[in-house]
Amino acid sequence: MIKRGVTCILIFGCIFIYSTINNCADSAWAVNAVHEGVLDSWGERAGFWGEKAGFKVNTLMASQGNLGLEDVVVQRLVHELVEGRTTALESGDVVSRSAGMGERILDNPPAMPVEPPSTAARAAVVMEASSKRVLYAKNPHMKLPMASTTKIMTAILAIELGNLDDVVTASPKAVGVEGSSIYLAKGERLTLEQLLYGLMLRSGNDAAVAIAEHIGGSVENFVKLMNRKAVQIGAGNTHFVNPHGLHDDMHYTTAYDLALISAYAMQNPVFRTIVSTKYKKIPWEGRNYDRVLQNKNALLWNYEGANGIKTGYTKISRRCLASAALRHGMQLVCVVLDCQPWFDDSAALLDYGFANFKPYTVVSKGQVLGRIPVKDGYEAQVAAVCTEEILLPVKEGEEKEISVEIKLPQHLRAPVKAGTKVGYVKVTLGDEVSIRKDLYTASDIKENTIRSNLKRIFDRWFDAGSGFQNFFDF
Repeated sequence: MIKRGVTCILIFGCIFIYSTINNCADSAWAVNAVHEGVLDSWGERAGFWGEKAGFKVNTLMASQGNLGLEDVVVQRLVHELVEGRTTALESGDVVSRSAGMGERILDNPPAMPVEPPSTAARAAVVMEASSKRVLYAKNPHMKLPMASTTKIMTAILAIELGNLDDVVTASPKAVGVEGSSIYLAKGERLTLEQLLYGLMLRSGNDAAVAIAEHIGGSVENFVKLMNRKAVQIGAGNTHFVNPHGLHDDMHYTTAYDLALISAYAMQNPVFRTIVSTKYKKIPWEGRNYDRVLQNKNALLWNYEGANGIKTGYTKISRRCLASAALRHGMQLVCVVLDCQPWFDDSAALLDYGFANFKPYTVVSKGQVLGRIPVKDGYEAQVAAVCTEEILLPVKEGEEKEISVEIKLPQHLRAPVKAGTKVGYVKVTLGDEVSIRKDLYTASDIKENTIRSNLKRIFDRWFDAGSGFQNFFDF
């Protein structure tokens, strides 16, 4: 019995010593990382491998060209999931622990990976909406007619440039437009919002003309706005001739361009609400009943997470569909052009996207990505934050290949206003994804100099009613 007791004590003692050594090693890693990652004021390059957290940090100083400022560029190559704790970077100083980049993969069980499906579509693209990463492509840059999916651009322009409560009067040009219609009468009045539902659910060509005239003053001017917006979005292989999509040889897009336009539009909450609506009643002037609009997008009824977007058909374009679905916090858009089994193929392509990619949060909204020294301020530093989330769809293991670059000025001078743009964060994944978001100051920093303090004293004195407001003009 005594021998057994001694043996148990020895075993537990070994376990305790082993655990203590591991904990010490973890602490030593953090300390060594700090000591080895120090960046001196001359901007010597420094770096360390965080074997525990699994990412590399390289810090260097760079000149900012014409402005004559020195910037701190911090590049992080994320190799594994970090522990989720965020320690802000000190601009021009030390990088310690995990910087919180790539801090989590959303907690949802991944679907089993599947092979890319075949599709009858002449061209197709699946794209994640926020990053614009292409998850699937077939003839993505082939120029093709797109029929009523044109109305995606018509709708987003109307939402951005118009007032939803505006009352629109149908002109003679808007009445009797061929093709699908909400049967507007000459002089009939509807709000812009009601017309948008008629445009996107019933695919009313007459609604498209009424909206175009209201927003652009004429169809021709509105089409110019459509083409200008396409260029801004990056849809360089798209050209619009009308706001509804009736065929014209010079009216075309590509699957990639239409996916870009769809992804852009899906960022707008008003647009999302409209295109995800299954039924809508809008007034029918002169009748004692309303128009009842049913969305033509069948995926809204039979595909999990479906939340848009628009069908299209002409005899020449044949069936076209821009669809969208949201699952596990990841918004996908899918475009198929000239595709007879448009709903089935779109569902299969969306399934492929959700099964093979998972949403990875690289930067959280409001996350502090650096601290900038402030000269002559009441505070020594000001935090630089990203006001938008940066999320990437990644295959298993791809998060290790994400590169994050942060660029900030070496210092600021007080006073500093909250919300001042001070730099940017750039997220890249190979040659496929490059996202750049501006960084902003998180708080006000008041000036702390003799002159500013004297002014503050006199301002308080004058505000107290001394009557000497012009006594000391600063």
